Amino acid sequence: MIFNFWKSKDGTKKKIDQRQKRLDDYKLPPEKSLPPWITSLKEVEGEVDNNIKALQSRIRDVKEVSLKLEELTKMLRSGEISEDIYGILLSELGGVLSSSVEEIFRIRGNLELLRAKARIEWAKEKVGMEDLLRRGSSTYMLSAYERSIIGGRGSQRSISDPLLREFYSKLPMNRWQEIISRIDSALSSLTFEEELSIIERYLLVAKGGSRPKELKENDVAKQVCQQRLNALSEKWLSMRRDKIKRIMDLEVEASQLRDEIKEVEVRFMVGEYDRNIYELKMSKLQGSLRNIEKEISEIRNYINDIDQKIFRINELLKEG
Repeated sequence: MIFNFWKSKDGTKKKIDQRQKRLDDYKLPPEKSLPPWITSLKEVEGEVDNNIKALQSRIRDVKEVSLKLEELTKMLRSGEISEDIYGILLSELGGVLSSSVEEIFRIRGNLELLRAKARIEWAKEKVGMEDLLRRGSSTYMLSAYERSIIGGRGSQRSISDPLLREFYSKLPMNRWQEIISRIDSALSSLTFEEELSIIERYLLVAKGGSRPKELKENDVAKQVCQQRLNALSEKWLSMRRDKIKRIMDLEVEASQLRDEIKEVEVRFMVGEYDRNIYELKMSKLQGSLRNIEKEISEIRNYINDIDQKIFRINELLKEG
């Protein structure tokens, strides 16, 4: 064994094992930093998680306050509370509703921006993947793919195998697509009808002066309301066309049923049907006709309700 000697503070000599010294002086290489796409993806994922949680919380707040406002209105109409008490409670609930709705608008803007970023990254990864395949890198990728799906005895796993699904889920392009899907799901967590109702109630609260003056004078929220109304109105045009087409189809069915009812009546009158058969057929046909007429009426009422709601919101925005 090779030793060196050195003097300590007290002047005595001490032995040093050179191999131990080399071991002590050895430094581990620095850890490799994560690839840029992973860092970017994790940052966006974290922001998306935080914004979705905040959005869900605010939506719950708005729905809860909306129910309280409806109950408050019922109490006023029934005489359970005076107008003075109603005004005080309305002011409190209106302030909560206003701040929650404005926060929803802000978070929605954040998520739309994050969605755009994720969409760009997804497109970039898609182009990169196609470029790899064009340049003949598919052999390497296939080898990695085969290593990831080969079983313990060398048998290839089924396409439904969890390991295979995991392999695909970890591809950058699919990770970005998952983020986009989560954002889309969060943005559509409010139904068409719910969002219209929230916008209308928010504008009514602002008009009634039951929110702080500095918030009432903030036009940014109203601009967002107008943007959302424009998007919802565009969506309503398509929905309305479908509803009207459904009414037309139902009216054709109703007309056919009325003809069948007349035919049954004629056959009964000429003695072709006895009373039992007549009543059985008439009961069935009239029941079907009533159901169709009820559906037609419900669709027409729904169309009228949405048309009126959009009209009222437009008027409230104009008044602002």
